[in-house]
Amino acid sequence: MSQSKLSILVTGSNQGLGFSAARHLSKLPNVHLFVCGRDANRVQEAVEKLKREEECAAEIDTIVMDITDDSSIHAAVADLEKKLGGAALDVLVNNAGLALETDGDIERDGLRTRFENTFSVNAFGTAVAAEAFLPLLKRSTARPRIVNVGSSAGSCTQMAETRNAGWMVYKASKSALNSIAISLAVANPDVHVVVVDPGLNVTRLNTYGVGADPSEGSQIIVDYALEIKGNSPGFYSAQGVVTW
Repeated sequence: MSQSKLSILVTGSNQGLGFSAARHLSKLPNVHLFVCGRDANRVQEAVEKLKREEECAAEIDTIVMDITDDSSIHAAVADLEKKLGGAALDVLVNNAGLALETDGDIERDGLRTRFENTFSVNAFGTAVAAEAFLPLLKRSTARPRIVNVGSSAGSCTQMAETRNAGWMVYKASKSALNSIAISLAVANPDVHVVVVDPGLNVTRLNTYGVGADPSEGSQIIVDYALEIKGNSPGFYSAQGVVTW
């Protein structure tokens, strides 16, 4: 890989917002893009789909990783280091996430199980993966960055102001992500760490309900991946700063 290329790994990028972000990034010849997901077949299918598009110009590789499995994370780090060929990882986009909060889910599985399963991805897995990739990020001379895909739903300030108690588990997991991002930024001042809110999008996460097209919502992810923007730590949406 050319050292001039910006290496970017996007977790959960074989579908939804992650795939839309990867699609935007795949058009850029100065990018070495790593499409990442837990299912090897789906990741490969996503890469092949991107490469078939006429404007594809980036160098694209695959990384298979389940962020709920520590051994999978460590294997992914080793695989990425090999594929980088001694170069650094410049940008980690923590996009993988889920929402498991229909009334039927909670009644069937219980609130504790909903919390455990949601936090295992949105908080615990994201934190462990970020820590694992830090050594590769710190090799970067392009001011390494971690872009965490969050939600204004996780803003404690907004929750208190709106008095909206819905989606308690998902909101709590995104509040935890905010705390993780702040801790990463404070502990690693040489890494630019932000949380970005892409807004409500028509994806699997919200069962393809209402919202913007993922190609629009993912643009903020791409913008903060490609450039150092805002403060570290910082929380941003397309409209500007989001309160923690």
